Amino acid sequence: MTNLATLPQGISDDEITNVRLVGNAEQGDIRVFYPHEDGGREGLYHVVVALITTFTGEGTIGYRILSLWLSMLSIAIVYTLARHLFNPMTAILSMGLLALNMNSNLLAREISSEAFTVFVASATMLALARSLPIYRTTRIVTANTLSFASLGLLWGLSFYVHPSSLFIVLGSMVFVVYLIFVPRTMTRQRRSYTGFAILVMLIMMMPYLISSIRLPEIAAGQRILLEYTGGLLRSIIHGVTAIVGRGDTNPLHNLPGRPLVDAFSGLFILVGFVTSIYKWRDPRYMLIFIMAIFALPAAVIVENSPNFLKYGIILPQLMIFFGIGVYTILQLPIFSDVVFQRMAVIGIIGLFAFNLLWTWQDLFINYRNHPDVIATVNGELGQIAHYLDLTGGDIPTVICNSDWDMSDPNQNLNRTEKMLVMMNRAIFPYREADCQHSFVFSDGGSKEQIIVFDHETEESIYPYMRNWMVSGTYVMDGVPRRSVIQVELSQQLADTAGAFITTSPVAYAPEAVGAIAPVSPPIRFGDNLTFLGYEPNVERTYLPGETIDVITYWRVEGLLPRKLTLFTHVLSDPVTLFANRDVISVNPDRLQERDVFIQVTQIHLPETALPIEYFISIGAYGKSLEERLPTLRDDVPLGDRLFLYSIDVLPLPETANEEGND
Repeated sequence: MTNLATLPQGISDDEITNVRLVGNAEQGDIRVFYPHEDGGREGLYHVVVALITTFTGEGTIGYRILSLWLSMLSIAIVYTLARHLFNPMTAILSMGLLALNMNSNLLAREISSEAFTVFVASATMLALARSLPIYRTTRIVTANTLSFASLGLLWGLSFYVHPSSLFIVLGSMVFVVYLIFVPRTMTRQRRSYTGFAILVMLIMMMPYLISSIRLPEIAAGQRILLEYTGGLLRSIIHGVTAIVGRGDTNPLHNLPGRPLVDAFSGLFILVGFVTSIYKWRDPRYMLIFIMAIFALPAAVIVENSPNFLKYGIILPQLMIFFGIGVYTILQLPIFSDVVFQRMAVIGIIGLFAFNLLWTWQDLFINYRNHPDVIATVNGELGQIAHYLDLTGGDIPTVICNSDWDMSDPNQNLNRTEKMLVMMNRAIFPYREADCQHSFVFSDGGSKEQIIVFDHETEESIYPYMRNWMVSGTYVMDGVPRRSVIQVELSQQLADTAGAFITTSPVAYAPEAVGAIAPVSPPIRFGDNLTFLGYEPNVERTYLPGETIDVITYWRVEGLLPRKLTLFTHVLSDPVTLFANRDVISVNPDRLQERDVFIQVTQIHLPETALPIEYFISIGAYGKSLEERLPTLRDDVPLGDRLFLYSIDVLPLPETANEEGND
């Protein structure tokens, strides 16, 4: 549970896909299979997470909490299972190694149905142990209907969790057959109740079967055939040796190269495995053995084996093998001596202490700071998200996001959206701008922080805006370098806006009734938008083909219209449009009252521009160009555009004309 929100610091792209599917489930789009480029994903995990986040909230904690709960339940179930089948010592040893295992802790933080597999494997074995006659002592009891119903529900629901659950169900069926024919402990009543459990499973899985028939290309069977083909022997060798040898190198699943368990624990697992084979007539041992053998292909025969993300289905069996192995060795005659007993106790305590320190170092230090891990889990975005969790409620935030108006739900999430997924702060009233052609002064220029995701965005900022940002200071602790800038510009903004009264005269549209000679800003528009002025010290003469830069200042007085857009026209006379640009570089839905923003509009002059005087006209509209916001004077509409200043287009030099003619 330690550092659940920040370890790992971010969320991988694959986990973000699961988060988006959780969003689909929240909107009522509940499916057996969700299609995806990797073939498809079972939907139960996403539905459960959607239900949980309704109460816990979203963010890294909300999305990870189900995996954490499942992990804790799995530890408790492994203890209960080993205690019922064997003895308290085996139970404590098995539980302890599972709790201290690096892979187990990473699965407890995984936003993926893979975290469900540890629970499904352990819970199914416990249900089998409670339902069938496999306890370490003979008990004269009648069959428990509830136990068999739970077993059937587990079988049926497991199909909706993960494709590897098919191997768990198959192993369960083989174990039932084993009980019928080998130790012959299955009474007629238990066989009848086992049939009842199978019937419950079949009823539960009917929607799954129907969906598999309708959508065979994304059904679990098809994905298993695709995933478990090719390189069979190599996958098995690499997957098995990764338990104590060179482990998974994928930073998403593991600290690259770390084995699943240490060498001594691996030796005890091997002893427990061999002991189970030796005692093949004892159902207690064969339950663990059979479930391990049938789960093994789902864990090791995968693409790019070893893949520790897939080992969840076999972790409970391996941990119980460890407990069996240690207990078996302690039963050797040599340990009847008190001295050797004490040495054994010290050795076991030392082994667990080593695993605790090893996992602590690798998880909280090495894994957290590993550059490959940071890159894989979008760690830099995660660092910014955590920083905003701490400061977002105290300091207004402007996020530089050039993709803020991308609304296609099928597109990949941009960096802002990924960062917001990782945040645990429920209320975060941020502003959004592309920062290349706009700048936002939150609350009239009071202290704010600007989020810049990469150096490319910073380098592409329009020079005029960069002049405003240079007075800020970079935040140095806890965030990537040069990613957060804090500025306070209230006085500079007030001085600039005050100067517009004398330096930036404007005129109402000449066709407006009651229009007068040039007036000084500010000029109110309809729908809570006020024009504060324009930058007068810009180039006023251009050549054909060059780009005109128009820099305007606007203030927000309240809720703005959705889809608000600013237009800038280049007119050859007051009514004849020659060139134009309709654009807004800030997200109007995110702006709040008293916010001020700068808009830099760049208009490309055609090569055919005549050498005459042109006029710059501006305005705004809502959903469509026909819904222009009116300009107001004393709250009375007076046209729907303003005239700023004129520019002169000069003729091309003679040399340029001659080259063009040639």
